[in-house]
Amino acid sequence: MGGTGKSVVVMYLIKTLKDFRIATLSRGYGRETKGLVIAEPKDNPATLGDEPYQFYNRYPETVVAVSEKRTLGMKALAKMPNPPHFVILDDVMQHRWVRPQMMIMTSSFQRPYFKDFVFPAGDLREFRSGVKRVDVLLVTRTPEDLSPAQKEVFLKNVNINVPVFFTKIRYSDYLTQNEKTLDSTVLNGKDFILVTGIADTHHLVEHLEKQYGYFDHLKFQDHHTYSHADAERINDRARGKIIVTTEKDYAKLEKALDNNSLYCLRIELGFVFKEEQYLFEKMIKGL
Repeated sequence: MGGTGKSVVVMYLIKTLKDFRIATLSRGYGRETKGLVIAEPKDNPATLGDEPYQFYNRYPETVVAVSEKRTLGMKALAKMPNPPHFVILDDVMQHRWVRPQMMIMTSSFQRPYFKDFVFPAGDLREFRSGVKRVDVLLVTRTPEDLSPAQKEVFLKNVNINVPVFFTKIRYSDYLTQNEKTLDSTVLNGKDFILVTGIADTHHLVEHLEKQYGYFDHLKFQDHHTYSHADAERINDRARGKIIVTTEKDYAKLEKALDNNSLYCLRIELGFVFKEEQYLFEKMIKGL
C-alpha cells in the first residue's frame, strides 16, 4: 500500500539511464487533473501528483507523463517526435493493460512481502503469489551492516528464482532549498522540526535521531495536501527553527508555508553489496 521505496528506485533508474532519452509514466495519484498530462515548467504537484512532480523537478530533462490509462500514456509517448528509448512505469504491478519488459518489485527488509498479508489485514495489494510475475526483486531499506549469512537466511524465505538485490537509503550530506544548499551538519545541536507526508517515516526518523538527536516531528498522512491551517500549525511549532522535510513534500510545503527556513533532505538508492549494483545496472542497460 506504499512505503517500500518505489519512487527512489524510479529516480535511480533515471540516473542510471541518463545517456538515453527517458520517460516516466505514472497514474498521478492525488493530482487535481484528469487524463493525460505531460509535464511542462508550469506544472506542479496539483497537476501531476507529488511523486511525478518530484521526478520532473529533480530531472527536468526527463519526459514525465501521468495518465490513469497507461495504454493512453504509452501511445502518446510513442507518437512523440523524438520518442523515449525507455519508459519507466511507476507503480504498475497491479496494472495489467501494459506489460513491461522488466518488472521490478520492491519489498522492504523490515516488512518483506513473505511476512505480510493482503490489505486490510496487511499492506499487500495482492496475494504473495503475485511475486511469480516479477523479473527482479529489490529489497529496500536493508541495514548497512547486513552480513552474507543474514543475506542467505533472507533469500531462503524469498524462495523465487529471480535476481534479488539488497538496497539501502543514502541520505544527502546537504539540505536543499531550490538552488540553495546547507551542509546538513548545521543541524548538529539544533532543535529543528521535521514535517512529513510519506507512508513510512521510520527509516528517516531513525537516521535523523542517530545523527542529530532529539527533534520535533509533525507527521501527516501519505500524499497529504497542506492546508492553510496546517501551515499555521507548522510555522507556530517551528518558531524560527530549521524545518526539514522530504523532497516529495517540499514543493507542496514551499507554497503553503512561505518560510525561508524550509529545506528538504534528498535521498538516493544505494546497494549494500557493490557487486550487486554492477549486476543490476548491467541488466538495466542491457534491455
